[in-house]
Amino acid sequence: MNYQVVILAGGESSRFAPFNKIHKSFFKICGKRIIERTIESVRKTSPVEIILVLGRENFDREKEICSLNPLFKDVRFVRQESPLGQADAVLSAEKYITHDFFVINAQQFNFHLLVDKFIKKHLEDKNNVTVGSVETDEPQKYGIFAIDGDKVTGIVEKPEPGQEPSNKRLVGVYLFSKDVLLELKNTERSKYSLETTLDKISKNGKVGIVDLDMASPSLKYPWDILDIKDLIFNRLQFGIDETAKIEKTVIIKGNDIFVGKGAYIADYAIIESPAYIGEGAVVGAYCQVRNGSILENGAQIQRYVDLKNSYIGENSHVHSGFVGDSVIDADVRVGAGFISANKRLDRANIYSEVKGERTDTGRTRLGVMIGEGVKVGIRVSSMPGSIVGPHSNVYPNITIKGSFEGGSEVK
Repeated sequence: MNYQVVILAGGESSRFAPFNKIHKSFFKICGKRIIERTIESVRKTSPVEIILVLGRENFDREKEICSLNPLFKDVRFVRQESPLGQADAVLSAEKYITHDFFVINAQQFNFHLLVDKFIKKHLEDKNNVTVGSVETDEPQKYGIFAIDGDKVTGIVEKPEPGQEPSNKRLVGVYLFSKDVLLELKNTERSKYSLETTLDKISKNGKVGIVDLDMASPSLKYPWDILDIKDLIFNRLQFGIDETAKIEKTVIIKGNDIFVGKGAYIADYAIIESPAYIGEGAVVGAYCQVRNGSILENGAQIQRYVDLKNSYIGENSHVHSGFVGDSVIDADVRVGAGFISANKRLDRANIYSEVKGERTDTGRTRLGVMIGEGVKVGIRVSSMPGSIVGPHSNVYPNITIKGSFEGGSEVK
């Protein structure tokens, strides 16, 4: 079967703050941008063409980033003029679509593991659309399928609790017949017009479903980075570069450790697998890098830092303290004695403020999310789920609580 792959990376990523200076799929984890991993996955299959839909606001910058990477050679770039949802993004590429085509979200770096199942189902059942599904315990957050056997009979977007037709939700992988484009064009344009179109087609019994037995990458909120990194760890090639310097007193627990070129691990540090320590990164004396942690290229934890299941971005420095279940972007400076609380006293779910609304993260462990270029003074602590926007200043001797926009003076 000949097919094209349309990758959607045109949204505003507004819920991904404070890491949304460009599209969320350009966030770098373990030395690679998420979109790079997705392109790698697609290239393991046999598409006629790869079409990457980018948003208007950052189109030139994102295209330039991609063009510097040979991996994007022959990828067709399309600009979505307005962030009007997935259907609008697909229709932005309409004039280039000449075959049946996959539509995937930009974080679907496991695409190569799914493609054969979709094609088989699509051809055997002669579907107009074949979609992927996974089970969920939170149907109120997703598009939920009504199902009869192996056919979709309807889609309900974010049903009220107790009103969901099943526990199977839509995931960001679709296989469309080319003639579905006409149905998309005939549907009133809205944020959910793709789901509306699928619901209409399903009434004719032409939407098939593929149940996926693996975790599907979700990238909507900033804390989703913690889950994405775990999926990447499952596929990462580990090893210690010969140019890395590791002192003899360092304790390394486990084999799933990556240490990049020129990295340095000082005396009495403890490294637990899985862990990623990038090129030129520094783990200072008496630091502990607990399992699931990442230091990107040039990142430093300088002395007596306890880093637990957290991400430290490129060229960021943490002087000392505890960083737990947190995400710290690039070029951040954190002064001595920093402490991130990562659990509520009552151990209930942690809430965070997203676009001005109190949002349940679904997590009982979550620290702080700090945007690019933030400066944090000494003896600062943070409450669970707090957010600090990029290029803010956090004054000494305070507790960060809540959400702060970029450029804030947090006093």
